[in-house]
Amino acid sequence: MQQFKTLMLREWMQHRRSWLILGLWTPVIAWALLYLVLFYQGLPQFNDAAMADTAKIASFGINAQSGFVFYLALIGVLLTIPGLPHRDKDDKSLAFWRSLPLDDRAAVIAPMLMNGLLLPLMAIVSAIVLNFLLSAPLWIASANAELVKNMMLALLGGSLQGLLTLLWFSPLVLLLALGNSVIRRWGMAIVLIGGVLFETALMRLSNYATGSNFVDIYFSGLFGIMTRVDFLGFLHANANLPEQISMLTRFIANPQFAAAIIVSAICLTVLIWRRKTGHAA
Repeated sequence: MQQFKTLMLREWMQHRRSWLILGLWTPVIAWALLYLVLFYQGLPQFNDAAMADTAKIASFGINAQSGFVFYLALIGVLLTIPGLPHRDKDDKSLAFWRSLPLDDRAAVIAPMLMNGLLLPLMAIVSAIVLNFLLSAPLWIASANAELVKNMMLALLGGSLQGLLTLLWFSPLVLLLALGNSVIRRWGMAIVLIGGVLFETALMRLSNYATGSNFVDIYFSGLFGIMTRVDFLGFLHANANLPEQISMLTRFIANPQFAAAIIVSAICLTVLIWRRKTGHAA
């Protein structure tokens, strides 16, 4: 357990700056620019009797900024995870880490867990919370118990949405990491091309049976989870956030989600085996 904590601390020390910038400074800069525009241009007028103009602007800003951080977090995971199998070679620290009595499972899982789940989730949740706080001047005048309840539900829904999205995203980045560990750089291209070719062959052999278009299903599911919580209308009195959160929880029981977790576990197992046999750092 102590080894695992040490390895996680290593990831925190190496990558905390970029994730903290994403989760903290990105909202600050975005809201500063929005307030600057509102200061010079004035408040736009909307024909919506159910929501104040300022609250509508706040919900728009929260939705846009949270979505921006969400996509950047996924891009960060995509850029980080596939390169982990060769990281110690690249930074000339392979001999040092190999000299330590590290458990191979911890050495593989800790970086994947931190960079693929915990750090990006921290950035996503931090951005949502900061968006709520920075938008307060726009919605504080109309604040009531229902609005506070909706904000808490939106935070819960956004956090759950971030967690499920990152878990759903993990098979893709772990497959790329596995391909990269076998054939550096070209392995990732082989995984992507192989996935498309395999889907095409499977669809033809199965006469386009349900589930044979697994690539389309995967990306449809990914974008489906990412857009499940409606930040654009969560300040509305009639926001159906409980239903949105319920749909997210039901997604956990989806067979495709279970398959994604199984694929991720298989990829981690193979990566651990490759490290044990000396084929990867």
